[in-house]
Amino acid sequence: MVFITHMRCKICTKVTRKDKLLAPQFDSLLALVGIVTLLLMLVMLFGNQKKKLRLPQGPRPLPIIGNMHQLGDDSHTFLWDQAKKYGPIMYLRLGSQGLVVASSADAAREFFTVQDKVWAGREHITGQALLTYNHLNIGGAPYGPYWRHLRKICTMELFTSKRLESFRPPRTDEFNQMIKSIMDDVEQGKTVDLAMKLSHAAMNNMTRMLLNKRFYGVDASAQQEAYKFKELTYNLFKLAATRSIGDFVPWLKWVIVVSGLKSRMMKVKAKADVVLQEFLEVKKNGRSIDVKNDDVHCEDFIDVLMAQPAVDGTGNLSENSIKAVIHDMLLAGTDTSASTIEWAIAELLHSPHCAKKLQAELDEVVGKDRIVTESDIPNLPYLSAVVKEVLRLRPAAPLNITHVALEDTTVGGFDFVAGTRLFVNIYAIQRDPKWWERPLEFDPERFIKNPEINPLGSHFQFIPFGAGRRQCPGILLALLFIQIGLARLMQSFDFALPNGQDPATLDMTEKFGGVTMPRQNPLQVVCKPRLPKQFYNGN
Repeated sequence: MVFITHMRCKICTKVTRKDKLLAPQFDSLLALVGIVTLLLMLVMLFGNQKKKLRLPQGPRPLPIIGNMHQLGDDSHTFLWDQAKKYGPIMYLRLGSQGLVVASSADAAREFFTVQDKVWAGREHITGQALLTYNHLNIGGAPYGPYWRHLRKICTMELFTSKRLESFRPPRTDEFNQMIKSIMDDVEQGKTVDLAMKLSHAAMNNMTRMLLNKRFYGVDASAQQEAYKFKELTYNLFKLAATRSIGDFVPWLKWVIVVSGLKSRMMKVKAKADVVLQEFLEVKKNGRSIDVKNDDVHCEDFIDVLMAQPAVDGTGNLSENSIKAVIHDMLLAGTDTSASTIEWAIAELLHSPHCAKKLQAELDEVVGKDRIVTESDIPNLPYLSAVVKEVLRLRPAAPLNITHVALEDTTVGGFDFVAGTRLFVNIYAIQRDPKWWERPLEFDPERFIKNPEINPLGSHFQFIPFGAGRRQCPGILLALLFIQIGLARLMQSFDFALPNGQDPATLDMTEKFGGVTMPRQNPLQVVCKPRLPKQFYNGN
C-alpha cells in the first residue's frame, strides 16, 4: 500500500489542468488496485499455508532427522513403551517423512479394514529398489495392477492347498534329513546347533519348492555351494533391511554413495543376479537342475512363474519379475520359519511342563511306532496352541512391513497426508493386557480355551502375518512348515541345555534385525532320542 500511495503521488504531480478533471476517477482506480493487492497478499499469506493437521502425540523429534535416532535394535520395544505414554495411535518423524504407529488391535483394524486400500502403498527405499529390480517383488511392489497380478499368481498358482500338498514328499524328506543330522551329532557326543540345523532345513525346503534343488547335506562341493548361497541370501536380507538417511532426508541422498553402502549393494545384487539368472537359463534350455539325493520331482515355482503371462497380457512374466519374486521367497520363507521353531524349542525349554504336555499329546495321538505326519496336525490341538503362542509372543516381523498412505486421510480423528508411513506394532498388540491375561508369559492354554482365534488376519489382537490386502501371501506354507517341524523335533528328542544349565537361566534376548526378530544368541542344545533307532536314518 505504501508503494501504491507513493506511485499515486508521483503520477499526480505530473497531471495537467485538463487531466485534473480525471483525477477522481484515477484515485478510485488506484484505491481499487490497492484493495485487490491487499486481498492477494492476504490470500498468499494464509492460503499457501497448509491446513493445520490434527496429528497424534508422539516423542519429540529433533531437527532434520526427526525421531530416527530413537529407532534402532529395539524399535519394537521402544515404540511399545512410547505407546503406553502417547496412546495407540502415535506420530513420529523419519527425517522429512511422517510416521504413524498403530499399537492396538482397534487401531490395526481401522488401518487394515476400513482404511486398507488407502494404506496399501509401499515406501521407496534405495537399497530395496536396487536389490529387487526397482520393486518388482511381491512385498515391495507399489499398489496397482502389477502388484495385483503377482498377488493373484501367489493365491491361484503358488500357495494353493494342492500345490503345497505336491511338495509334501520333499518337505518330509528335508525333516528326515534334519533329524538324521541331529542324530549324527548326538552319536558323536556333540552339542547340537539347532539354529543352524533349522536354517539348513528351511533353506533346502524353499529351494526345492523354487527349483527342485537342495543345497545342504549332499556332498563336499555342494556344501561349499550351499554356504556361498547362504551367505548371499544373508547379505541380501541384511542390505534389504538397511535404510540410508537419504531415504528420509532427500538432500542427503548423496550419503549412500560416499558411505560405500550403494557400492556394497550393487556388488551383492550383481552376485545374486548371476545365481538367479543361471537358474532361469537352466529352465529355459530344458535341462533339469542337478538334484542329488532327490528322487521326487514336481513342478516347481520357477516352472509355474515362467508360464505366467505378463501383467498386460502380452508375453510372459519378465525375467526380472521372476527373479524379484524368488528374492522375496528366499528372504521371507527361510530364516523366519526356522527362527520361529527355534523360539518354540527355547520357550518349551523355559516351560518344561508345556514340553511334557506336547510330547504326551504326540505319544497319545501318533505313538512311538511311526513318525508324525502332516495328516496328524488336525488331531494335535496342543501343538497348534504352542505354535500360536510362539507366534503371539515372538512374531517373526514385530513391526510388520511398512505401509504408506496413498492419499490424504483421517484415522481415529487424526489427519495424515499422502506419503505418511505406517508401522503396525504387532509385538505391542500381541502383548496387550486388554486382550491377553498375563501377556508376557508363555501359555499355550490360552489358545486351548479359545481355539477359534487364528493368525489368518481376522482377529486383530493376533496378526503375526499382518492383515488386509498386503498380508503375507505365504501364511499356509509358513504354518505348515512350523507345525510339522516342531512336531518332528518334539517327537524325536528330549531337549536340554549344555553343561547341565538350568533352563530357567536360558537367555531369551531378542535381536531386532530391521524386519525380523531372531534370538540374540543361537540356540545350542543337548538332544536325547525318544524313538526307535530306525526312525533316525533319514528315510
